[in-house]
Amino acid sequence: MAPFIHSPLKTSNTSILTKALFLLPMMAVALPTYSESFTAKRTGQGFTDLTQDFTSSLSNPALLTKFRNDNDVFFSLNIGLMASDKYNVIDTSENIRDNLDVLADDINGMSLQIIQSPEQVKSYNDDLNQQVDNIIADFESIDGKIVKIRNGVNLQIIIPNQLFSFGLFTNQYGRIGGIMDYSENDEKILDDAILSGDLDLEDLESATTALGYSIAEAGFMAGYSAVTHDNYDLSIGAKLKYQRIDLYYNRVPISEFDDDDFEITDDENITNKSGTNIDLGLYINWGAKRQWHAALVTNNLIKKTVHHAEPNLTFTLKSSTSFGLSYQNAWVSLATDIDLTDREQFATITPSKYAGVGAEFRFYEHIQFRLGYRTDLNDVDDDIYTAGIGVSPWEVFAVDIAAFTGDSDSIGAALQLSLKI
Repeated sequence: MAPFIHSPLKTSNTSILTKALFLLPMMAVALPTYSESFTAKRTGQGFTDLTQDFTSSLSNPALLTKFRNDNDVFFSLNIGLMASDKYNVIDTSENIRDNLDVLADDINGMSLQIIQSPEQVKSYNDDLNQQVDNIIADFESIDGKIVKIRNGVNLQIIIPNQLFSFGLFTNQYGRIGGIMDYSENDEKILDDAILSGDLDLEDLESATTALGYSIAEAGFMAGYSAVTHDNYDLSIGAKLKYQRIDLYYNRVPISEFDDDDFEITDDENITNKSGTNIDLGLYINWGAKRQWHAALVTNNLIKKTVHHAEPNLTFTLKSSTSFGLSYQNAWVSLATDIDLTDREQFATITPSKYAGVGAEFRFYEHIQFRLGYRTDLNDVDDDIYTAGIGVSPWEVFAVDIAAFTGDSDSIGAALQLSLKI
């Protein structure tokens, strides 16, 4: 992993490390921490789909029984991304790095300059001082500011059947938060370098810190119609999955900053843990036209804990339970999903707990329009407003697009491609 500091001031290492560890809780709070399938249908409808239909089985395997007799095989590919960089932390950090390179070249090249008059000396120093002022202003504008990035991708293949519906799936979702840690001592280092005519960028103490996790899953899911009654139907479902959790931490000096530092890609900075896990789902519908629907889903029955030794960071993936309720008829679906327990979390950090509401309006049988809203009951994550549209000509091929926005200039989008045979 990249070193924390290359500073000639030996006593400053401890204080900078202490400040970095102090900032970790801020970054962890900035990470939306919840386990879910990232689908465009779910996203557009306020992240509610525990009671929808068999195409949402990745969220509730008991829904595998909710299909029509003419549905044989279903394929679905989903891609989603969310980002929040209200203060342009990434772009500004890159500008600082580039401007520092220019400043270092100018300062270290002073001895090669042909100075003919005091006025030229003053002009040259004024230019260097202005460069330092601009760099420090950029540092201060993003000091302690947080950037958040979230992604998700999944693929599912479902084969519904009257006796035993099943499917195969892969699912990955990740979150990462980054923060600029500016050291005020850097201004003195830059000013002194102008006087000495020697600047070593490795002496600077400011750095960016990135913290995040990625969860990848692959497995088998099945659903069974347990009770068929005149007044209600009850289904149960389960997902057996192999799971890998990657925990990422990286601290990079500002002189070496790259936007790739906010991506979970460098194995040198990753601690991971793998194993099997289980999700369980329950689904019931009732009413004269089976218009009422309810669900109960528990994810990750087996608790997983990953510890990253470098910053003494612990992440826990624990069992979580959610409840869903909806009313559905031929042209509208009104739904709500509520977390009954907290989600996965970093140690000592308050976890998230969500409640969402959403609506889907169906037009001409093959066009769907969705709206939704989700809030964090623990007041950790931002409120999110969602919208989406789906087009499914002949109910064979479908394209679903969703977008959402929230506080702190959070924006995101999701795309889902589906095929029914």
